[in-house]
Amino acid sequence: MKQTLPIIYLALCLFFCSCASTFKSIDPQKIPFSYTENAADIQFSYAYDVLALNGNKKYVKRETKHGMRVVAVRITNNSQQTLQLNKNLKLIVGNNQTMPIEPAIVTKNIKQRTWLYLLYTPLTLTFNATTTNSYGHIESQGGTTIPIGPFIAGGNLIMAHTANKNFRKEISKFNLLDTKIEPGQTVYGLITLHSLTAEPIKFEVQ
Repeated sequence: MKQTLPIIYLALCLFFCSCASTFKSIDPQKIPFSYTENAADIQFSYAYDVLALNGNKKYVKRETKHGMRVVAVRITNNSQQTLQLNKNLKLIVGNNQTMPIEPAIVTKNIKQRTWLYLLYTPLTLTFNATTTNSYGHIESQGGTTIPIGPFIAGGNLIMAHTANKNFRKEISKFNLLDTKIEPGQTVYGLITLHSLTAEPIKFEVQ
């Protein structure tokens, strides 16, 4: 009995069912903020679970594993001074003043692990093989074998690398730690906290 496998179809199925995924932007300017507080010198809003909100499931798993929470924030400076986080602007999570995690540490821990996709390398696909049943043993002979593993591994590596690169750009672009907020200015940013729970967040001008 001869079996002809749809090579292209099977290869595409293996590729799209693999682990790598793209990174979907978490632009805080487009986030529906869940909490807003307005004080005389500052107005702020924030939203937890922004990675999950945009469908970045792979990154949510890494976020949870490392006990981190990426939070989107919006701050309007109503004071007469330039504000900067951890200088004259305090971040309070729960009842404690805290410091957001540095972007380099965030992107080092919350990323797709590319080396895992090398496990696809040995995969091969055989078609037009002759299958015989002799004395209860099924044997396949002949046919053409195509090494599809390197292509699947390579595709996943490229996709994961590109996604991680885009994630780094997003975290760096909206890094609130290095942002100076001028009087009357509204800024949008991302901060990452060492937390597994969605504790209340406050910003206070010193």
